[in-house]
Amino acid sequence: MAEDGFKIMIVDDEKEIVEGMTSSLTSLTDYKYKAFDDPYRALQTFLKNPFHLVLTDISMPHIDGFELIKRMKEKSPSCDFILITAHKSVEVVTRARRLGAAYIFYKPINLEEIIQSIETMHKRYLYWLGKLKEVS
Repeated sequence: MAEDGFKIMIVDDEKEIVEGMTSSLTSLTDYKYKAFDDPYRALQTFLKNPFHLVLTDISMPHIDGFELIKRMKEKSPSCDFILITAHKSVEVVTRARRLGAAYIFYKPINLEEIIQSIETMHKRYLYWLGKLKEVS
């Protein structure tokens, strides 16, 4: 595991997507990750111990992805988000950007593209971590 301990949370109410992303991430040893098929449990975990990056579906029961981002951003403003959705619309994209989502992917997902976006977000995290070390 890398020293920086880049933590990723995966949230999707579809177990197949959670399992697919989880199995894809097992080969990426630079990351710590935790997956949830219940957005409420994911939120409770995040509020106790924030993550650096959250991959979340938008349409989920109890708490949708937009509400999840809003609540997580209140706890950890520096957290980054990747949204996954089946709904292609200007409204969805606009709302995702307003909430600070870094990427949005449409179902069916392309895991290679998601992994590339995770690697980009990790590099961004390392860049800012380095800047923080320079000033402290």
